[in-house]
Amino acid sequence: MKIYLIPVLLLASFLSGFAQELTWYDPLQAHELVLEGQGFDNIAYNRLPDDAEEKVRKPVWGLSRHSAGLLLRFQSDAAEIKIKYKPGGNLQMPHMPATGVSGLDLYTKDDTGKWIWVRGKYSFGKEVSYQFITPESPEDGREYQLYLPLYNHVDSLMIGVGPNDQFSFKAKRTEKPVVVYGTSIAQGACASRPGMAWTNIVGRELDEPIINLAFSGNGRLEPELIDYIKTIDAKIFVLDCLPNLGPGGGFTEEVVKAKIEDAVKTLNEQHPDTPVLLVEHAGYSDGLIDPVRKKTYTDLNSWTEDSFYKLKTQGFENLHLMTYEEIGLGNDDFVDGTHPTDLGMQRYAEAYLKKLRHILGE
Repeated sequence: MKIYLIPVLLLASFLSGFAQELTWYDPLQAHELVLEGQGFDNIAYNRLPDDAEEKVRKPVWGLSRHSAGLLLRFQSDAAEIKIKYKPGGNLQMPHMPATGVSGLDLYTKDDTGKWIWVRGKYSFGKEVSYQFITPESPEDGREYQLYLPLYNHVDSLMIGVGPNDQFSFKAKRTEKPVVVYGTSIAQGACASRPGMAWTNIVGRELDEPIINLAFSGNGRLEPELIDYIKTIDAKIFVLDCLPNLGPGGGFTEEVVKAKIEDAVKTLNEQHPDTPVLLVEHAGYSDGLIDPVRKKTYTDLNSWTEDSFYKLKTQGFENLHLMTYEEIGLGNDDFVDGTHPTDLGMQRYAEAYLKKLRHILGE
């Protein structure tokens, strides 16, 4: 049997096409603001400004370092896009995979302008890296939207393309955002990847900026957070905090009602023409068989409705309510009885889209 040897120089030349150096782009070094999903500028990949560390509870501050809801938009004709960053926390959780906790998610538009998902090959460790194969781009390239991790901190994120490929960040949009203050569910638990968090689904469908100020286990309608939220010139304020205001945290009927009413009044005082949407508890899947669990969310929803109608009679005309029935989660829409699956996230998003379009007249 004959063995043929490829000359070393020929082999090196052949492989050079696969080992070309990439050109790397740092979003934080762009000549204009490009990072979206924040209500405050120049805070790296965080969700609250630095002075919040001394004003909010320690768990809230830590969760504000998670990049939930943050995204980058860019244009490129590259056939391959690589993205890497250094994570600042645990890569995964028992009930939520690494692709959701720490993963990246890339979307592009098809010929009709609809957002479509781009599959990526990934590696998780001290560095998280993704490789997206994107062949046959049009001459002027494709528009992309990159979602950052839902439950991890991002450091040193870089986007790499070939040295001859076109690449440019898109500037942060200037239209008023939808601002969401919520719990772990709104932060993204337990989506399998960032693009499936309901806030990100809604943002894609509306094609509008969304600011995610949801803090896992700590969305408690706290005045300190409302004071930050009221500084944002929002299109609508969404208050979806009931899952963190249950009796396990010592929140009585009087406390919950006071929190709801104080939050609405504070936002209305600063933004009298901006709608505020109160959202009821979506329930627990085991509420069908556990009367204690069912009482938790039915009580919270009843108290919210009481506060809603009280505020309406006091003249808060731009106040709206999304009910448990409107959200409409089913028994199979949960991972652990509390947090939605991707299917549950889609149902959440559809309910929000219907409600937001009605309120905003879109």
